[in-house]
Amino acid sequence: MRKECNIVKDLLPLYAEHLVSEDTESFVEEHLKTCGECRRELKKIQTPAQLAPDVNTAPLKTLKKKLLLKKIQTIVFTAAFVLAVAISVFSVLTSPDYLPYSDRLMQVTKAPGGTISIVFDDSVTGYSCTEALDSSTNATIYQISAWNTTWDLHVSNRGTQTVLIPSNSETDIQVYYCQNNGSEDILIYGSSDAGGGTMALPRLFLMPYFLMALITFAVLIILRLALRNKKAVTVWMDRAIFLPVSYMLAHICTKGFCFRTYSPQRDFFIILLVAIFFYCAILSGIRLYQSGRERKKQT
Repeated sequence: MRKECNIVKDLLPLYAEHLVSEDTESFVEEHLKTCGECRRELKKIQTPAQLAPDVNTAPLKTLKKKLLLKKIQTIVFTAAFVLAVAISVFSVLTSPDYLPYSDRLMQVTKAPGGTISIVFDDSVTGYSCTEALDSSTNATIYQISAWNTTWDLHVSNRGTQTVLIPSNSETDIQVYYCQNNGSEDILIYGSSDAGGGTMALPRLFLMPYFLMALITFAVLIILRLALRNKKAVTVWMDRAIFLPVSYMLAHICTKGFCFRTYSPQRDFFIILLVAIFFYCAILSGIRLYQSGRERKKQT
């Protein structure tokens, strides 16, 4: 009987799947009628196996974090790059185009109270007025510049531009129009005897910063090659290298290869702002590229 049980147990998996012949099936069924042990074995085979659920969610959480990090990096890269390009374009569109002096450019009048009124024509969309005291002649000198921009001419409407200069009985007043084109400033109000003429020249204000960025980039490249075996140092150098690169790229995008400027503070601030966004975009783009290479290696 034990021998028959062993034979039936070997046949039970095939019997449960109906993969035996009719004679074998009849033999097994006859045996099962009298053998409780084999019936219990058949029941085990016919009962679906209950698999224990995998409660380890660490891999899923890791994958979720990686996907979230990639999404954030993509958003940062896109936003920083778009902002850098947008600010560069806006900087070019709002760059002042200084207007040369002409009789039709402005009307200078003096009100009964002594206030000097300067009304520009419609071609002027912006102006600047600076005041300085000439200690040698005790004269108050005003320097005025006028310009328009591509943005103002085609997008915004600033209306008529007017400058009001208050009277001062204690000092003589001179008002000069700065053409900002290498020509001598034009005296538009006051006596030339009170002081000499001036000339506004462009400043190479941006040149030292561009050269400093270029030299810094070259030095970092040399140090990076010299210390290439020190991974802890090269990681930070790889990030630092893109700082001068971002500044030079921002300068080229906003000013081209021109280093002269009549508005140094404005131009320098815009270049720095664009450089920050370019730097963020470069670092995010590199990280996205490295993540893509790591996934390819894993697959």
